[in-house]
Amino acid sequence: MSDAVHPAITDPAVRAHLARLSAQAGTIPSGATDAEGDDTARIAELRANPSWVRLPDDEVVESIDTDADGLALRLYRPRAGHRGTLVFAHGGGWVAGDLDNNDALCRALAAATGAQVLSVDYRLAPEHPFPAGLDDLDRALRFAADGAGGLVDPALLGVAGHSAGGNLAAALALRSRAGRAPGIRCQVLLCPVLDAPDANRPSYRAHTENLPLTAKGMRWYWEKYLDADALGAQSGVDAAVSVSRPGSAPGGVPGATLGLDADGIPIEAAPFRAADLAGSAPAMIVAAAVDPLSDEAGEYADRLLASGVPVQFVRRVGVPHLFLVFPSTPARDEVLAEIAPAVRRAFA
Repeated sequence: MSDAVHPAITDPAVRAHLARLSAQAGTIPSGATDAEGDDTARIAELRANPSWVRLPDDEVVESIDTDADGLALRLYRPRAGHRGTLVFAHGGGWVAGDLDNNDALCRALAAATGAQVLSVDYRLAPEHPFPAGLDDLDRALRFAADGAGGLVDPALLGVAGHSAGGNLAAALALRSRAGRAPGIRCQVLLCPVLDAPDANRPSYRAHTENLPLTAKGMRWYWEKYLDADALGAQSGVDAAVSVSRPGSAPGGVPGATLGLDADGIPIEAAPFRAADLAGSAPAMIVAAAVDPLSDEAGEYADRLLASGVPVQFVRRVGVPHLFLVFPSTPARDEVLAEIAPAVRRAFA
């Protein structure tokens, strides 16, 4: 195997895939995020990823294109029957991605859970910074709650997302809990971003190079997603509904998720910072052990459990961020099979 593959990546199939990428490119790609240079060029490179393709339908899952008043959606439907629908947000650091980049993952998620997956082509930063993507996911959930033109049972809804999409799903679950979005039965968070980049977390300190996502890359994505000028303006307006970060001084308003925390971070951009998680939808959370985001996923699962929320948490060892969107591997399929029973219970 190539020495360029991070030594902590021990899963054989995942390691072999990264070794092939290393042989082709000379290094493990961490996206354009870790390179120096013009942001416009880096974003264009990220959005031109040639591996993002729509797979053909097969005997297991069919896909149906639709839209919600101009918001493009794709419904993945298990052919053998289905119960419930997960409104899904793709990954891509909020700045890249479309209905194709998580196509294979959506098909695998639908097949494993027996639920429909309604993928959302939400607006991207920096052209459309926070909360544009979240608002689009909200629009899609409302469309589903209205029946999606007869495609969806509005009584059986959940949210799901991968990476930055997991962040949007977790934030939308908070809106739902507060009664500001339709009700959901579960949230499926796959290698999610749940907090602002935090160099004090061990997983941030440990994962800085030779990985599909690095600490530096995560900071770059975060800066593109949040418009500092807009947040500065918001801080003067929303001070009355700011929500304290866990462990900070009390005074937050549970459910006031449009506000900022004591550090000026919007709660809906960093769901971990919500003062109270009680009453949230049951959660299935997947983390990769070799990922800057690994610690915050585990901490969020612990906080949900402490708040009385049912949680299934899976941390897969020996794999990095993005392992769920690599070509089909045992790691991906085994993780999805592990969380599938909890999704089925939520929609029972």
